[in-house]
Amino acid sequence: MNSSKLKFSIFLPTLKRPDLLRLNLEALELQTRRPDEVLVSLRGDLDPEGVAVVDHFIARGTKLNIVKVMLTEPGIVVAENALLDAATGDVACLIDDDAIARPFWLENISRHYETDPQIGGVAGPPINMVDGKPEIKRARYQNRVIFPGLILDQSTRHSEKVVPSQHFRGANMTFLISALRNQGGFESRLLGDCFRYELDACLGVSAQGFKLVFDPDAEVDHHEAPRIFNTGRFDSTAIYNNAANETFVLLKHYGFLGRLLHLPFSILVGNFPCPGLLWGVLGSIFSVFRKNRFLLGIGAVFPAIKGRLAGVKMYFSAK
Repeated sequence: MNSSKLKFSIFLPTLKRPDLLRLNLEALELQTRRPDEVLVSLRGDLDPEGVAVVDHFIARGTKLNIVKVMLTEPGIVVAENALLDAATGDVACLIDDDAIARPFWLENISRHYETDPQIGGVAGPPINMVDGKPEIKRARYQNRVIFPGLILDQSTRHSEKVVPSQHFRGANMTFLISALRNQGGFESRLLGDCFRYELDACLGVSAQGFKLVFDPDAEVDHHEAPRIFNTGRFDSTAIYNNAANETFVLLKHYGFLGRLLHLPFSILVGNFPCPGLLWGVLGSIFSVFRKNRFLLGIGAVFPAIKGRLAGVKMYFSAK
């Protein structure tokens, strides 16, 4: 592959957020490096307003090469895999419809791929917008997956420089398309909202020998929009699904020792938002002094443990 001629494909799944979709496309028009194609997944039956927004951009003669990818099934992984099938570029640039790219976003991403052939993935911070202003915070550590399953995530914060990373957040992440296709695309067996599909993609690309990096200058402004189907982020069903997905993904990518140790670790410690016993107890204690949606208490532990066991079953069923 000639790195000086890489083609960049935007993967833009959208559903019933026409105003944010319009802002997203307008921001892509203003990129200092224009994407080679913008692939937009749409549900014509559920989101005629979104289809109309895309049709308007095409009709008025936008300089973007917009490709509509029409879907008939729900789900983020369904959408991303359909976009992957339709892509003709070398790099997939995944961005949420409520994430608005800053002008140098794609230029800052592209320089990594075009200067280092070992780069398989680049991500940047989706900066949370609060009352119309970016919430700027500094990262205290890198995104890491600590054996046998502690996941550190500060994706929405700025690192001081470009740093290695072990996992990304889907609102603002990119991968070599060839690497994604080599691993069979995005994992389609995940439950619910497909929590940890990004982790699976990152671990799969890394396993092929590629490097992943986090660039604080590859920014997007994230206007966290309500979920269209009102699915809960922290109810018992979501906790169960999150735990099942996390365990399945880690068992899939770990070796024998990791698979042996992950389940007891996850039941005793766990992660947000699928806590184990220790995390649940501490969350209940700390929530007395500080109300925070991320402090899931002891009530979250039971659905999380059930989910962990379901994740083990998913792993053995997939073998």
